[in-house]
Amino acid sequence: MPGIEPALVEALADDLIESSRPGDEARTISTENPVSINSPAEMLIAGCLGRSGLPADLDTIRRLRRAMSIPVSDRMKPLPGAIELLADIHGLGIRNVIASNTYWRDADSYWEDFRLLGMAEHVDGIITSVDAGHLKPHPAVFEMAMSWAGVPPERCVVIGNREENDIEPALRLGMWTILVHPDDPKPESTRAHAVAADLWECARAVRDMLEAQ
Repeated sequence: MPGIEPALVEALADDLIESSRPGDEARTISTENPVSINSPAEMLIAGCLGRSGLPADLDTIRRLRRAMSIPVSDRMKPLPGAIELLADIHGLGIRNVIASNTYWRDADSYWEDFRLLGMAEHVDGIITSVDAGHLKPHPAVFEMAMSWAGVPPERCVVIGNREENDIEPALRLGMWTILVHPDDPKPESTRAHAVAADLWECARAVRDMLEAQ
């Protein structure tokens, strides 16, 4: 931020980090009610700017949100099987639309990540909760992704790792669902149409669903 003392910028950054929700930001917000994240995010940043004695104009707020969207490091790798899954889905003639819960990051930030990870060629569209204005399980995220893909819900397959945020809202819209649990034990119960232990198994489940139609 030009014209501002480095110590003040550092204090602002510390306040933004401290004030934002820890861990997976989206998961710390209640999923019991439809939640719009635009106003809370802007209010959080505006509050931090105010405490630092800085003006909270809309342009500054948006630039700060983007600045908090730290790009992936070249040391970070996609989940095992992720690139193969996206490539296999493309091979079946299906579009890949990423729908992500996030507090700071918008679609442009994710496109930068996927380009760095060498995955962008396998991604057709990206919808985030920032762009949709709501966090999953709000239907706006899924409806926006479905609209981008240009297909009805019965032609959509949602792959997710959370029953309440991914599977249940997709089912309410009439979509096909696959619950994947690469880092968790196999769930005792799920309403998903299929369960996959890893992303390679997801690819097989998508093929099976396509053949069954």
